[in-house]
Amino acid sequence: MDYRKIEGVSQGILPLSLGTWSFGGDSWWGKQDDRDSSQVLSSAIDKGLALIDTAPIYGRGRSERVIGDFLTKRKLRSKVILATKLGLIWQGPKILHNLKKKRMLEELDESRSRLRTDYFDLYQVHWPDPNTPIGETAEVMHQLYDKGVTKSVGVSNYSVVQMKEFMKYSPLHCLQPEYSMFKRDIEGETTSFCIENKIAIITYAPLYSGLLTGKFFLDDLPIPEDTNRKMKKKHFQEPLSSINKDTLSKLKAIASGYQKTLSQLVINWNFSQKGITSTIVGMRNLKQVEDNCGSLNWLISAEDMHKIAQILSQREEKIKN
Repeated sequence: MDYRKIEGVSQGILPLSLGTWSFGGDSWWGKQDDRDSSQVLSSAIDKGLALIDTAPIYGRGRSERVIGDFLTKRKLRSKVILATKLGLIWQGPKILHNLKKKRMLEELDESRSRLRTDYFDLYQVHWPDPNTPIGETAEVMHQLYDKGVTKSVGVSNYSVVQMKEFMKYSPLHCLQPEYSMFKRDIEGETTSFCIENKIAIITYAPLYSGLLTGKFFLDDLPIPEDTNRKMKKKHFQEPLSSINKDTLSKLKAIASGYQKTLSQLVINWNFSQKGITSTIVGMRNLKQVEDNCGSLNWLISAEDMHKIAQILSQREEKIKN
């Protein structure tokens, strides 16, 4: 097994981690039965996926409650690396930023109550708050770290400039950015900065909201009506739709050479990139757990990595032109 490290967390993690945004079952990710979520947790932990990533924003706390109930009933809290976040709140149908100290401490207590734990292995700022100085946020996170409330401190969706400012006031052990074959902003400056400063990178959305599974472009499945995929609607419109279909067809041919699915190739490519510690993948049923774990314990050859790089570069050139 390929175990990797987050500073401050004694237990190693696999390159694949469990994302639980779908457990919230809200309009962003579609309906979800709590029994299915519990089965996913059980199977994922059995397969060694120790890091479980959640946030209070997922289903207005529902994801955290499901996880807390499961871990308590099964007495598995000490067996997992529990990662949650703070800084976003629901106000009616809208999501707002709030990283004021008072609200941060309220969120802390709410998450500990739902997750039924006194501490987090990784506590992360979900997004920077444009209305709160980063230094103020970092000082609170540093206090929580010093008190042992969290074993490691993380930020999500931060730029290098924002991380540098954060690090003036607090240790920083982990960055959680969006990263996929179709969104590669972190390559270069961000990954280099994290490597130099021993900051783990745990990526999310490697399948780009399901677009990189190929099922919507190659299998012609209908596009779900959840909010998240509606935000990607331009990818289903010409000329981008045909460009994506051609790209995924070429990638699928490479996957077939390993007797792997396109999704398994995409996930493996993600956590095989320089500086990536682990890749968070959302899983809502047992089949998805089984399929996604098929991304583990095999290597993409250097030759095929080069081919993939060429395919992705060709896609980017076609989009520009």
